[in-house]
This record gives sequence, C-alpha cells and structure tokens, in this order.
Amino acid sequence: MKAMEGGVKLVLIDDDEGVLRALGMLLQALGFVVHSFSSAKDALTCALETASVDLIVSDLRMPGFSGEDVVREVRARGSRLPIIVMSGHATATDIEALRSLGMNAFVSKPFTPDTFVETVRRVLGTGSSKNAA
Repeated sequence: MKAMEGGVKLVLIDDDEGVLRALGMLLQALGFVVHSFSSAKDALTCALETASVDLIVSDLRMPGFSGEDVVREVRARGSRLPIIVMSGHATATDIEALRSLGMNAFVSKPFTPDTFVETVRRVLGTGSSKNAA
C-alpha cells in the first residue's frame, strides 16, 4: 500500500473499539486525518457541523444509531459527503437498501487492509476503478 497525500479528513465510526483503533491506525499511517467515534450521533455532529471532512466510514450494526441511520441523516441534510458502510452481517437486501439511500460503497467484514484502502481510494477518486461491492 502506498501512502496517500496528506490532508484527506474522514470520520470513522464503529462501536468495536478494536476495529476503530486498528482502522484509525491504518488510515493515519497512510496520511489521512482520522476523527474516530464509537457513537454515530457524535460522529455526525463532527462530520456535518464542526469539521470539514471528505469521507464517512461507518459500521452498519451499532446500538442506538446504525450505519443506515448515518446514511439517512447525512442525505436528509442535503450532504453529498461520500459514505462507506462496513459490516460482517449485512444481507444483499441490506446493501441494496443502503445504496438506495445514498451509500457510496460497502465493505464486507472481515476484509484485508488492501481491500479497505482500495475502497476508500476508489470512493475518494484517488485509486483504481475496481468495483468493491
């Protein structure tokens, strides 16, 4: 994996602290500015109200406010901010519903660091055009 140009800011949301920490470290090592949250509601405040971010990456299944809720809320506020949702438990119906709400990409857990970074780069328009479903 090559390092990216610095300055790309993203909000990372996952209720699993281990996943949050590992992905945050990976992305920071590649030059991203990462705002990590275990709470989707706090993340949305950061992404939509207080920080200028380029991407949201969210887990799908979280207590209280889900990744689907994140996509729905971001789009309801009129934001075109790219959103990647990740899950190890999503069905094809879940993924299709997320796409119809405005999700940009889905990553199935478990994934390799290369697969994850490839998806992030593709959504940001800085990587290859491979399609990660």
